[in-house]
Amino acid sequence: MIRVLPEEVLREIAAGEVVFSVADAVRELLENSLDAGATRVQVALWGGGLERLLVRDNGQGIPKEELPLAVERHTTSKLERLDRIQTLGFRGEGLYALRQAGRLRLTSRPREQLGAATVEAFLDEVRFYAHPGPPGTEAELKDLFLHLPARRRGLSPKEEERKVLLLLFRYLLHHPHLALGVRADGEERFVYPGGGFLEAAKAVWGPVVANRLLKVEHREGPYALEGLLSRPELARPRRDRLFLAVNGRPAEWPEGLLKAVLSAYRELLPKNSFPVGVLNLTLPPEEVLVHTAPEKARLRLLKDLSPFVEEGVRRALTSVPLARALPERSFGLFPVQGSGGFRLRYLGQFREAYLLAEGEGTLFIVDQHAAHERVLYEEILRRFKEEPPVELPAPEVVALSPEEEAHLEAASELGFVLEPFGPGRYLVRRVPAFLLLMGKGFGLLLEEALKEVLKTPFTPLEALRRVAARMACLPAVKAGHPLAQAPAQALLDALLACETPWVCPHGRPTVLALSEEELVRRFGRRSVRMVQSPS
Repeated sequence: MIRVLPEEVLREIAAGEVVFSVADAVRELLENSLDAGATRVQVALWGGGLERLLVRDNGQGIPKEELPLAVERHTTSKLERLDRIQTLGFRGEGLYALRQAGRLRLTSRPREQLGAATVEAFLDEVRFYAHPGPPGTEAELKDLFLHLPARRRGLSPKEEERKVLLLLFRYLLHHPHLALGVRADGEERFVYPGGGFLEAAKAVWGPVVANRLLKVEHREGPYALEGLLSRPELARPRRDRLFLAVNGRPAEWPEGLLKAVLSAYRELLPKNSFPVGVLNLTLPPEEVLVHTAPEKARLRLLKDLSPFVEEGVRRALTSVPLARALPERSFGLFPVQGSGGFRLRYLGQFREAYLLAEGEGTLFIVDQHAAHERVLYEEILRRFKEEPPVELPAPEVVALSPEEEAHLEAASELGFVLEPFGPGRYLVRRVPAFLLLMGKGFGLLLEEALKEVLKTPFTPLEALRRVAARMACLPAVKAGHPLAQAPAQALLDALLACETPWVCPHGRPTVLALSEEELVRRFGRRSVRMVQSPS
């Protein structure tokens, strides 16, 4: 029998949609504080927040006459149009859901208002009164889910506290200007005085991680990308420390933007790895649709910003040398900041495989084969971008499997033109110009390149890079090949002129670095640069 649900059941369902844990309650209150322009927030928990939760801020406050309305359902000062959301909160359900989940006390005072006011609300009970008080807002929630034993059961105070801290850290990384204090059961858990992205990263992840992060700052018209991303050696097998916020809202990664970040790293990242970092993407509010679910973390961008994001990350990665340190455990002494005018001076060759060079107070060991591979690889990709496909004077015949035939469109995207020439056979009439670099080996490489392009797991761009890597490997100078000073210096200069000089096309390092400070430490002496007299 179908019947209308009682009002108390509807309230419980509505509250459960918004507040399912202490972290949900903290998120609602924290977003209110940020929307109110707060620069300082204090959070206190008792019993993991289940017994009592307190959030205090120095935001603009709620006027006395509007305070009773703030705890009612579907009331908000933030939303005018769903297609132009400019605040973190907008549903008008947060405070109402809190009063259904526990005993809510909300005290607020705008700076220009004489005296504060408080509204206390629990289920249908509402009490309002005015009194003296400081500017800002204080929200207190007691006895969370105490009247809903099914919800309360299974919530652990320690686990709830841990989730709250993780939530606060996430928001702090995206809003590093915020001064934040956290106390639990009367003990101080976290204090942060406010600052920039790097200071927030040090507070949340520690100085060892923060010192390996690169600054990201890229602007183009109304779009901005800011934050920090890690050097490649800090890569992780999961993306649990790679965070995105869109217009200040912590968000799930749109697949296209995540691919753009990984594409900018190219061969710098090991396969199936992710950098550590935090990125804030700012764009006009009418160009993003926010999912109206309570968590509000899912969104859809109405314009493809992948090229913009990839360019911003690429610029950050090319702004500093990314040579890996030798030994790895002393990495904190590198990189040399800045790359303008940076040059490697050839010193010699070791075992006809490694070039020794110096630059910026650092000794560099260069794998000559990997370095030459990188130079040739980028030259191949440059020619692909700049030179049109070429007609073959005599078409080549290739045999393709049915699976490969199903992906011929990918080959055409890269400049191949093929004509059917019998069952499973094709005439290749036009190819990308760079394939002709192979000279006599062109025929074998052509078929190999086509089959690489037609593999289903790869996009055309990924296939192009794999082909270019294979082509670069074959003619690159090998280990055991002696190099005179002039060609060795030329190879070093060409390497540093590359867009990504620090790894070969297969992801192996081209260069290892040993700083002067590390040498001084290992020899147990002071730096000669700081000592005037002979030691």
